[in-house]
Amino acid sequence: MTTPQQTAPQPNKLCIIIVPDGDGDRLIAALAKIDLGATRVGSSGGFLRRGSATVFSAIHESRVSELTALLYREFPEVIEPMALASLPFADELEMPSAATVDVRVGGAVLFVVPLERVERV
Repeated sequence: MTTPQQTAPQPNKLCIIIVPDGDGDRLIAALAKIDLGATRVGSSGGFLRRGSATVFSAIHESRVSELTALLYREFPEVIEPMALASLPFADELEMPSAATVDVRVGGAVLFVVPLERVERV
């Protein structure tokens, strides 16, 4: 928390974080706990065609490692068995329809890009 005598360093990185849709609100709450503002937008796509939450946060580069640690701790990737027939390319495979395959799900994807300017209007 900053006091009137202290000013927070200007954001110079834009962090784009993609998590499973069900984790979007939890991510926003976790960021608020460490005093990082964020904006969430719904998104979809990816290998399993599941819904996603995309979260944007403008932060100072000195906090990127803190954000990364939070993501590893709070949003771990897990292995989940999935019916092969439910995968997008299932009809191209010559395997029994009852077969399952282990798929990595959950976790987060983080993009950190340079931020030239932030303006609130």
